[in-house]
Amino acid sequence: MANHDPQAPAYELPDSSALSAAAHAAVNELHAAQERIGRVMAVVTAAAVRDILTGCDPDAPFDAAWVEVTETADGTLFASGAYWTTAGERRTFVGDLGEAEGGNGVFDMNEWTPYLDRTTEDVWKAVSERLEDRDGKRVFRIDLAKAAVLPLD
Repeated sequence: MANHDPQAPAYELPDSSALSAAAHAAVNELHAAQERIGRVMAVVTAAAVRDILTGCDPDAPFDAAWVEVTETADGTLFASGAYWTTAGERRTFVGDLGEAEGGNGVFDMNEWTPYLDRTTEDVWKAVSERLEDRDGKRVFRIDLAKAAVLPLD
């Protein structure tokens, strides 16, 4: 290739230390935001289970301890519709509440559970237990009591 004169002057860049500081700050803010969304959505998941089973009555009896989620190919979590009682019995929302109410509750919960993904797994895995894979998917159960007390900020 033949040498030739530049066609335009080089563009201006911020000072390298300012650019480096901004890059580190942006990465740190991203990680903080990912941790926060993980905590908030884990609490939202615990609230959703309680609301589905109590009809949104915080004073109603409640004995769910865990909720089952499956991991999709892209790393997001979806509620399967199963949960465990404090006595260790595996139950389903549809089995307990019927197709309409139980199914709609799980559908509504799955509006939020996809925020629990690979970018937030440090948070949700800390309050979860890995189960046996099913149908080629990783399966977890989230400890609802641990999730419910995660800080929102």
